[in-house]
Amino acid sequence: MIDALIALSLMAIVLFYVAYRQGRIIEGLKEAKNMFINVLPILIIAFIIVGFLGLLLPEEALQSWLGEGAGWKGLVIGPAVGALVVGGPFVFFPLFDALFRGSVTIGTAVAMITAWGMINVGHIPFELTFLGPRFVALKISLYIAVPTLAGLLAYILFG
Repeated sequence: MIDALIALSLMAIVLFYVAYRQGRIIEGLKEAKNMFINVLPILIIAFIIVGFLGLLLPEEALQSWLGEGAGWKGLVIGPAVGALVVGGPFVFFPLFDALFRGSVTIGTAVAMITAWGMINVGHIPFELTFLGPRFVALKISLYIAVPTLAGLLAYILFG
């Protein structure tokens, strides 16, 4: 967590300096304030959900379905869980950190995060509307295999 804080702080300092050189600091700070106001309710709700899920989901269940003892099941169930989590990184990563980081294998974690980034079931109604069922079926069939393969590769290389 401290690494992310340092990296983001350095990025903010560099961007602050660039904005200062261009005379656009006030615009940047106003934009930051608007983003903060828009994201804050989502963060609060996400943290509440994560807090209760962390209490209500038994650690043994997570271990048996997604942990070391799950074996190949984790590489199949993990992507399904990742795909079902709707929301941006403000929702997914606190949820993943609180619930799954200590419970899943590296392969399952890679598969889950890859599926969340690729599939996102919340997009499917829009994709069906604008791109058609044939395209969505092709996309989903490809995207189902890729997270599992990525998780398997991560497990082989790092697990």
